Amino acid sequence: MSMFRVEDGKFSRSGRVIFDNLNFSINKGEALAILGCNGVGKTTLIQCCIGLLKWQSGKSYINNRSICSFKNNELFSHIAYIPQAKNLNIGLKVIDMVLLGCNTSIKFIPKKEHKDRALATLSSLGIEYLANKSCDNLSGGELQMVVFARALVNNPSIIILDEPESNLDFKNQHIILETLQKLKIQNKAIIINTHYPQNAKKLAEKVLIMHKDKKHILGDNSLINKTQLSKSFNVSNSFFDYLGEIH
Repeated sequence: MSMFRVEDGKFSRSGRVIFDNLNFSINKGEALAILGCNGVGKTTLIQCCIGLLKWQSGKSYINNRSICSFKNNELFSHIAYIPQAKNLNIGLKVIDMVLLGCNTSIKFIPKKEHKDRALATLSSLGIEYLANKSCDNLSGGELQMVVFARALVNNPSIIILDEPESNLDFKNQHIILETLQKLKIQNKAIIINTHYPQNAKKLAEKVLIMHKDKKHILGDNSLINKTQLSKSFNVSNSFFDYLGEIH
């Protein structure tokens, strides 16, 4: 039985079909990478998957149970969603932002064990030195790492990431990829929307490439090759020479 799956997913906006007939599943210890040009609906798809947007038709399932049957606090005890980080000027310290990840109930009052877990999560990502800084004073890359920590602190079984590499330098991209690899070993399921085919190739067993004509291609990571990428992104094959070993 798959840990997470989508059946016959369709979504339209203002009468225009964004995507249709989407079907995929992810097992424990697997990752699915979503690639595609800007505007094809990658973020929209992720938001439909977890119920932030409503499917026009189709359903998402966790362990064979429709997500529609979950209450929010139950759903997000299974799923961690890491959006593209934006500074919202909310005035929280980093440690408090991470503690929000432990909160699946508005009645939550953090205890020492929660604070210890939050600090351990920050330390695992190499950013424990940010704990007492205000989120408002962080760089875009630092904030992205904090949002990542917030998602991991509650030990979710499914991690869904929307362009997690945004604003990150190479070192922090490496930390996130290595962390995701470790999470796969722990039997977590991962969905990642990325503009970095080399990261998708390294991390994901399954690949979904979305196109502007509502069509899509689903397969294993052999789809990440220069010929397919040049067709899907409408650029010359030589553009992807920087990928080196990906042919």
